[in-house]
Amino acid sequence: MIKEVAFVAIAVSDFKRAREFYEQTLGLKPDSAPGDFPWAEYTLGGTTIGVGQHPAWQPSRDGTTVAFEVDDMDETIAALKKKGVEFDMEKTETPVCWMAQFRDPDGNKLVVHKRKSA
Repeated sequence: MIKEVAFVAIAVSDFKRAREFYEQTLGLKPDSAPGDFPWAEYTLGGTTIGVGQHPAWQPSRDGTTVAFEVDDMDETIAALKKKGVEFDMEKTETPVCWMAQFRDPDGNKLVVHKRKSA
């Protein structure tokens, strides 16, 4: 019935501010220029992250969390902190990974993540 995840949507209140954060702070590259609709898509591996405004979708501090896989946790965290990103969960180790949580300008939860080797 379900074949794959088409995209993960992140609702934002200020599209211009969100694009600046996702593109300049996080360094994501948009798949295409936005049209008249305030929506941008970023493909990472086999997953598409959609960032935009829609009347039916509102940002939430308790909504969906997106975890971004990184090559080097410490380097990534340091680079984000240098750009003013504040972490509300510092680097944490689990049995299978390391992760650290921060938020976009609307308070949506984002995570930098590093899987441990098998």
